[in-house]
Amino acid sequence: MIDSLIKSKRIFIFDFDGVLVDSVEIKTKAFAYLYESYGTDVVKNVIKFHRENGGMSRYEKFRYFHNNFLQMDISKDEINRLSKNFSKFAVDAVVKANCISGSEDFLKKLLKKQLPTFVVSATPQKEIKEIIKRRNWAKYFNDIFGSPNTKSENINIILKNNSEITLKDCIFFGDALSDLDAAESHKIDFIGIQNDILDVFKDKVDSDFLIRDFSHLNKNF
Repeated sequence: MIDSLIKSKRIFIFDFDGVLVDSVEIKTKAFAYLYESYGTDVVKNVIKFHRENGGMSRYEKFRYFHNNFLQMDISKDEINRLSKNFSKFAVDAVVKANCISGSEDFLKKLLKKQLPTFVVSATPQKEIKEIIKRRNWAKYFNDIFGSPNTKSENINIILKNNSEITLKDCIFFGDALSDLDAAESHKIDFIGIQNDILDVFKDKVDSDFLIRDFSHLNKNF
């Protein structure tokens, strides 16, 4: 079922962390590092929230952490300061992170077939473009999108720029409920990928459309 679905698609959209690159825990450690001065209970809450809200931008997370775990307001300047420190901690590590099994081979197949391919990430746009460039992956993507736009807004841009393509031609690969929400908001087919997908998408996505990695897809695409 999933193989025939993939073969019917003409536009491929991917989240990045946890979908193409095994980098989710790198960012978990970055958030923990930034909040360690507030004590172990705050760090535990930060880690738990981050893991349960994988597709939320870091700007939104910083605001949530301060408002709910520290009972503090947070200024735009402070959010930007935290984001800059987060980037220093995480970018080099994400550039060096391992691929999700089979992901680069799948991207190579899409490139060979000349199928339009996009990244839609919650990472700041300038940063995700830098990471992809440093990984020498820019050749695989027609365009790369990040925050501050939401994933739904960025998918909307892709659809507007490819007006000859119908919604049935598109598919989105993600690992978070925010990814699923963005796909469903545009009535785009969705595939959930990576380690804890059964828990994340329980009762929300048919198990036939949940995969651990790209190994099986590469054999049949």
